[in-house]
Amino acid sequence: MRNPSHRHCFSGGLCGCGARQTAAPVDQEQAVAAAVEDAVLHGLFPDPILRRTLLKTVGAATVLGVLSTLLPLDALKAIAQERKPPEKPKLNVGFLPITCPAPLIYGENLGHYAKEGLEVLLQKIAGIGIIRDKMINGELDVSQQVMPVALTMTAGVGGTTQSIKVLTICNQNGNSLVLANKHKDNRDPRNWKGFVFAVPFEQSHQAMQLRNYLAFYGLDPDKDATYRIIPPTEYVSALRVGGIDGFFGGEPGGQRAVYEGAGFIHAISRDLWDGHPCCSVTAAETWINQNPNTFMAFYRAIIAASLYVSDKNNRAGMAKVLSQPQYLNAPEIVVDQVITGRYADGLGNIKTAADRVDYQPFPKYSAAVWLMVQLRRWNMLKEDIDYKKLAQQVMLAADAGRIMREMGATPPPADFGKEIILGQEFDSNKPDEYLKSVRKPI
Repeated sequence: MRNPSHRHCFSGGLCGCGARQTAAPVDQEQAVAAAVEDAVLHGLFPDPILRRTLLKTVGAATVLGVLSTLLPLDALKAIAQERKPPEKPKLNVGFLPITCPAPLIYGENLGHYAKEGLEVLLQKIAGIGIIRDKMINGELDVSQQVMPVALTMTAGVGGTTQSIKVLTICNQNGNSLVLANKHKDNRDPRNWKGFVFAVPFEQSHQAMQLRNYLAFYGLDPDKDATYRIIPPTEYVSALRVGGIDGFFGGEPGGQRAVYEGAGFIHAISRDLWDGHPCCSVTAAETWINQNPNTFMAFYRAIIAASLYVSDKNNRAGMAKVLSQPQYLNAPEIVVDQVITGRYADGLGNIKTAADRVDYQPFPKYSAAVWLMVQLRRWNMLKEDIDYKKLAQQVMLAADAGRIMREMGATPPPADFGKEIILGQEFDSNKPDEYLKSVRKPI
């Protein structure tokens, strides 16, 4: 308890007890920041004699400076500001009609957006290039986007440079490498020279994983295969008419190919890289800066929705919701096989993979580094960059982790870890060493 008889004596706006002169702040944000600092000092040093002695000896500014290296004072101040009304309560949010955007869809169905004072219009968009362009020209406030497009846009790969942030990862896994039925007896990738594959975007994780898979089996991905950019909704029709030999894409494309008898699942993406990020929830840095309260409101809503759908106890009924015409417009039985992980592979087998798709929201630096290194490996990124710096710039790991903790979840550490891809370890702290080991001579 503070001593009500104590009289403040201010010098430079601060009293020896740690209190700040109340007339100094010129607006509400400064007042809140001052209150946070004052509360921290009184919370850590409740004994008034000890607090006054310490502050008189070294000064309040010095103590706060030291504490800022131990405590996230800036974050505490930001938290105190978060609950302001959103600047833009009506938002346009883009999504692709695949299983990945379940958190975006459930943010609406569970009322998380409304709880945060937001009215969200979900817009179903056919392809990755279209949804990217709509974000660039400002038609979308927030959008689903396949990894690593937010990174490539920020780095200026393949078009206009624009700083884009990854708020969360929509989903992990949730993709399939599918082949046409005529290749049922040709399962060895070493024999796939001349194959034509569909991928959703040239600079997508699907394209990077497919290239890495072919290279792993001794093919030259640049010379031995051809790639066609096809929207996810058109994979099965392209496979059926013989325009492609296979595709690497998001579900329910793979499962629908089996359901319609157009192809079979050679491998689910979890078997290549367990826990890989597929799509992300993204927003432009300029939009975030213009609408910070709206941004935080949406951020809380999407993480709450992600945590809900990531809990397998909540998976019952998900397929029924997602399969509706306004979302995926797919047979419920097809979507259910993806969500539950019990599925037919088109080769006469019923398989089980509980984590065929998952929805953990945390954006990992290590996955971002691997994806950008692959772009450099295949010369889509024309020069070396600081991969770790780019990952930290784009992937809002610390922010996502903080909100997850506030909601009772336990996020991974916001650091550079390792990934296991095709059974091989990738250390995201050593991207240049990895590149030297895998790049072809030019």
